[in-house]
Amino acid sequence: MLNDSIPVVMYHHVMPGDRELNVTPELFEEQMAELKRKGWKTLSADEFLYLMENTKEKRKKCVLLTFDDGFYDNYLYAYPVLKKYKLRGVIFVITDFVRNEIKREKFVPCPHKEMWSLIFAHGRNDYLCTWKELREMSEERVFDIESHGSTHDIPYYIKQRDYAQIREDLRKSKELIHRYLSKETYHLCWPKGAYDEKALEIAVREGFRVLYTTERGVNTENLNCIKRLPVKCRGADWLLPKLKIYSSSLLSSIYLKIRIR
Repeated sequence: MLNDSIPVVMYHHVMPGDRELNVTPELFEEQMAELKRKGWKTLSADEFLYLMENTKEKRKKCVLLTFDDGFYDNYLYAYPVLKKYKLRGVIFVITDFVRNEIKREKFVPCPHKEMWSLIFAHGRNDYLCTWKELREMSEERVFDIESHGSTHDIPYYIKQRDYAQIREDLRKSKELIHRYLSKETYHLCWPKGAYDEKALEIAVREGFRVLYTTERGVNTENLNCIKRLPVKCRGADWLLPKLKIYSSSLLSSIYLKIRIR
């Protein structure tokens, strides 16, 4: 039960400042440089799907780096670092908020919740990547662009048991990614990690093959509940030991029992 799991890391922001859900550019580069130096393989979305479906294939030192929401700082700070070290990642985008092009002001880092407030209340879509930027990162084979839904309202729809709206939300996200990036999307990250059995059934019927949560744990073969490690604003000496733990169902079960005590 060693190296039987693929750790999946969850990022949101890479930008200056010690803020919630953020890793500074300096610490992010330290993490990526050490991944490269230690021989870790950062998977593409397709590679991750293949390894999860073919459990006998070698998984040692494989990791998936995921970035939720599609913030502009991913393009500004994370993309150049991944490109420098020839590493891969996945961005889950909320398609209704993505514009094709946008006139940008100088990027001013701010807390995660404040950024979303500016986007929702004031239409500051410049805090998110554009389709043009997403297309560039995809064509450079640095980031795969996958779905985070179209509205970020799925948690509300689940609470209301409005499954018709969930279906429409997921369909629209797939349609927009196909329209602007000319690709099919098979990976869905649930907004805020919210889903239930009915929503899961709908997602599978709509053609999603890999479903990501915000739960911690290992990933051996269950594609309907991909668990992820929320990254902290700390260096490689924090990240790499965690990857080793979450690469093993045995080590992670021991670690999680200790962690919740």
